[in-house]
Amino acid sequence: MSTHDKDHGLPRTLSSEPSLSISPSGRGEFNDIPSLNQNPGQMNQTSSLEEAFARLSFNSTPSGFGGYGYAPHFNRYDVHPSSSQNCDFIPTGGYAALPFLLNQKPQFQKFPFTEELLYIAEFQRKFGGGAGGGAVLNYNTIRNGVNGSRRNQRWILQQQQQQQVNFSHRSIYDFRGRILMLAKEQSGCRVLQEIMKTLTSQEEVSFVFAELIDHVVELMMDPFGNYVFQKLVEICSEPQRTHIVLVATNSDYYFVNMCLDIHGTRSVQKLLENVTTQEQRSLVMKALSPGTVALTKDINGLHVVEHCLRYFSSEDNKFLLNAVANNCFEISTDKSGCCVMQDCIDYAHGETKERLIAEIIANASLLSEDCYGNYVVQHLLGMKKPRVIENLVRQLEGNFLLLSCNKYGSNVVERILQEADEQSCARIILELLHHPNVSRLLVDPFGNYVMKTALFVSKGGIRNAILELIQLHSPMMRSNIYGKKLLDRVDSGKMRNK
Repeated sequence: MSTHDKDHGLPRTLSSEPSLSISPSGRGEFNDIPSLNQNPGQMNQTSSLEEAFARLSFNSTPSGFGGYGYAPHFNRYDVHPSSSQNCDFIPTGGYAALPFLLNQKPQFQKFPFTEELLYIAEFQRKFGGGAGGGAVLNYNTIRNGVNGSRRNQRWILQQQQQQQVNFSHRSIYDFRGRILMLAKEQSGCRVLQEIMKTLTSQEEVSFVFAELIDHVVELMMDPFGNYVFQKLVEICSEPQRTHIVLVATNSDYYFVNMCLDIHGTRSVQKLLENVTTQEQRSLVMKALSPGTVALTKDINGLHVVEHCLRYFSSEDNKFLLNAVANNCFEISTDKSGCCVMQDCIDYAHGETKERLIAEIIANASLLSEDCYGNYVVQHLLGMKKPRVIENLVRQLEGNFLLLSCNKYGSNVVERILQEADEQSCARIILELLHHPNVSRLLVDPFGNYVMKTALFVSKGGIRNAILELIQLHSPMMRSNIYGKKLLDRVDSGKMRNK
């Protein structure tokens, strides 16, 4: 990576947050959200709780008690202006705000809780705003309704907890024929995991295995069942684990699809962590290899590939790495793929590693100009292997000026100048100096950084040639923002005495 600060070209996005403006009444209004400024009378036509709540208006304030019959609206921090108003009852023709006004001396107003808003919205939906039925909603009604809802929620939670406690004290055999159903439920999967932790005999493990083995593919991609599958993989025996691998990899592309799934990728990674035999590894790699490109370019699949690279031998990963080499350019120019490619270079060995490096060098010119591919080329340079750097310089010869004026290619040129030996640096700088458009580098948004790095690494006659070039074009550089920065750097003396 280059040390200079460049604009990476990310689009500037406008803030999606609503703008808050101050109305003449002193209240803040969300002008960017029309649904919050609708007529409260629209609440009467809603057909669901969510729609009713979405149409609540926090800003509309009908005057007096006419129309929809509301008291004046006050903010969370507004002080009640008068103690003579009485707001014991709130007709339900709509809802602008909850005027929980007290008849005591002025004090800060309390803003309603979300639960209170939801309760009022539901009340309005049921009674149609009280236009004909005369339904009246007061403070006590609201609080009683909210408290009743909270009591119901606590009771349900207590029942669920009690059910889990009761289940946890039962034998695994009590769930005969129901283990799959429990594994796919939120509370049931937790109970099963706790029970499976306590299994001590192979007979009990085999009982669970027999109940689930025909459904492992289904469990691996289930939001709750995948946790039970992961626990099963940990406690089962080696032959049982081999059976699981055989079932999961029975269809190559289906196994790849599991790796791409947000739940399936966790299951596959847990399976890979627990494979113990060469047969199991061979089955997994054979199933993964046909989908290598899709895996490397997917945010979930790349974790499976990285796991194989880190925990399997180079021989086990041979087919996977060959597939990566065959699709070097496509993978290297992908946001996720460029990260996988760098890992492949690090973990590969021998002939496989040489082939990966050769493929990257062969595509170096195009990769250097790519927003993701340039990182792969820089990763090769970071290996600090003279032979690799020399081959890379030879591959890029004749293109250094174009690369220097490219947003991403300039990073690669700078990195070469920093990592290459003196002879290779001299070849690159001389190519730049002899180019007819070399003066372009002095005022280019990216090329000026390359010239700065060239000044920093060069010595003797080559360095003097760069300084003469700058002196010759100094009038032009002074009228350009980038050229002026380079001149200031030179004039400051930071680079003169190298």
